[in-house]
Amino acid sequence: MPEFISNAKFYWEADGLTEILIQKISGMQMKMTVAGGDAPIGVTKDGKTQTQATIGGVECSEITIECVATAESKQLLDWYNKCHAEALSGGKAEGRTNRKLGKLSIYDGAEEKVQYEFTDVFPTSYATSDFTAGSGDLLTETVTIGFTYFERKK
Repeated sequence: MPEFISNAKFYWEADGLTEILIQKISGMQMKMTVAGGDAPIGVTKDGKTQTQATIGGVECSEITIECVATAESKQLLDWYNKCHAEALSGGKAEGRTNRKLGKLSIYDGAEEKVQYEFTDVFPTSYATSDFTAGSGDLLTETVTIGFTYFERKK
């Protein structure tokens, strides 16, 4: 009988970003693009059309990470700022050198059952929740993470 895994217990980290209190992760997707598959690529004798579908590349989505704002979550904004151009310094950025290896682990009880590994992760956007006087809501931060590839390791 197969073992079913819940998606409720998970942990995300990226080279040095290890103590982030995450509420939700979404958007993990990869797909192959097809070249030449939607129309004929040529015509042969007797007017016969030739079609061919070829892998054109791979498109990766972005991961959206929603977390509770804590002292440790400041690391996400600091990482975002390092990766993006500074307007007052002539556009200097350290985006290439600040890409990281990311991991998403899914647990069943205390044991890791599934792990995804993400290559070249980098923050593409950063936002906070709305501020409302008298609200009982926790302050949250949302960071969108780009990546070049992901693979299931477990």
